[in-house]
Amino acid sequence: MSPVANEPSVPTAPAVPVLSLRGVTKRFGNLEALADVDIDFRAGEIHAILGENGAGKSTLMKVIYGLLRVDRGALFFDGRLTHLHSPIDARRAGVGMVHQEFALVDALSVTENLALALSSSRDWLLHRGRIAHAATELAASVGLDIGILSARVRTLPVGVRQRIEIVKALAGNTRILILDEPTAVLTPGEVAPLFHVLEQLRARGRTVLFITHKLQEVMDLADRITVMRRGRVVQTAARTEVTKPQLAELMIGSPAAPTERPPRHPGREAAPQLRVERLSVTDERGRPLLVDIGMTVNPGEIFGIAGVDGNGQLELFEALAGFRTPDHGVIDIGGTRPARCDPAAMIAAGMAYIPPDRQRYGIVRDMSVADNTLLNVALLQRLARGPLLPSTARRTFARHLVDRYSVRTNSLDGPAADLSGGNAQRLIVGRALETAPRVLVAFNPTRGLDIAASQAVYDALSAAAGRGAAILLISTDLDEVLELSDRVAVLYRGRLSEVYDRPCPVDRIGWLMAGGM
Repeated sequence: MSPVANEPSVPTAPAVPVLSLRGVTKRFGNLEALADVDIDFRAGEIHAILGENGAGKSTLMKVIYGLLRVDRGALFFDGRLTHLHSPIDARRAGVGMVHQEFALVDALSVTENLALALSSSRDWLLHRGRIAHAATELAASVGLDIGILSARVRTLPVGVRQRIEIVKALAGNTRILILDEPTAVLTPGEVAPLFHVLEQLRARGRTVLFITHKLQEVMDLADRITVMRRGRVVQTAARTEVTKPQLAELMIGSPAAPTERPPRHPGREAAPQLRVERLSVTDERGRPLLVDIGMTVNPGEIFGIAGVDGNGQLELFEALAGFRTPDHGVIDIGGTRPARCDPAAMIAAGMAYIPPDRQRYGIVRDMSVADNTLLNVALLQRLARGPLLPSTARRTFARHLVDRYSVRTNSLDGPAADLSGGNAQRLIVGRALETAPRVLVAFNPTRGLDIAASQAVYDALSAAAGRGAAILLISTDLDEVLELSDRVAVLYRGRLSEVYDRPCPVDRIGWLMAGGM
């Protein structure tokens, strides 16, 4: 760590903040990810960072953790100018970070994973017991239960894994803890203990920087809130000074009026559009991934499947979309059983899908936006004239889809790689719905999207259900499942729970997500 030239003036305040940023700017080519950011973080506070995708939240946290170096501006720790070259410098300054993607070695025990962070390899070989004791004492000091130290990490629930990551981040002289979307992978029953831990850290004078897109969490937990938009700080305020609608408006730059969705009338008396019976899938070693899955989805209904990621959601999606051949079971689409298990057969039977990874499965980045609107065999067959696709029909359809689903693009001929995440998702959703499917399977349809883009996807799904489509919503976001679904079941370790009608018992759903069944 070293001072920078032309040092800005040291921030002054009645109590010097534990960390201050002044004029922090970061560019990636022509994109200004952070623009003259001024912000103070105080000791003993939980400070929430809000903003849409691309607002600069993650870039800001990477700057504070030393993963990125600023182009202009400065950071002050306890009023002293500090220049961070790497996360090692950040750790020395007292910063720890827990990323969304955990950095644990599944095959190692809890103690061994902690040793990787708390010691050198030589210390671990010589002093295993001492390191285990130090880790246990650190966890206990902030009320963290990290389970049995000899247990293999792969056997632990997600909530315990996250607590291990927090212990790692708190090791040493950590005074500032950064948490990036910490509740995204937790069950409802695991969220409250996490919040209790964060409150304990606050009571002990630590600073918690909390990135989330869930406004209710902010109102429940934060002391102060900073809203970012397009790389700039829009406002910093105490939690008591703002409301959820005001925060949403600050995030998107316009009033966030509630959307009136058309009422749905699921056809419970009509024949199901999707019927699944005893669907089972195993891996290459014969281990069960899905076990006797059975369900029906009716016309005009959104059937939600909740669950923590990694419990068979991907395998279920792949089986229904024709990407994976089940070991046995029945998939019936609108009274038709596809003759084979591949995407073309499923689409021909009336299936459409929104994949979980839009970059890997949803778009071809190097192809044009117009060509990406037609990456569906049903659409190609509808528009083609024999073996040929007239260019006028291609452009007319592409323009129709882009306009109808509000896909913002500079050019239909530009590469899909230029689309933002939200606009790429609008294209994928629109392309699926333009086939007028009997059944739409949507897997995490709003993951990584901001409020406005998520709302657009919700409206599109609700409208499709209103027109009679049967929608299977597979999501690891419980709030999303509960908001949209008419009926809900939980997927845990490849098994599907009993089904609950709306309004669903949230406590029961959370208990099932944690393994209650």
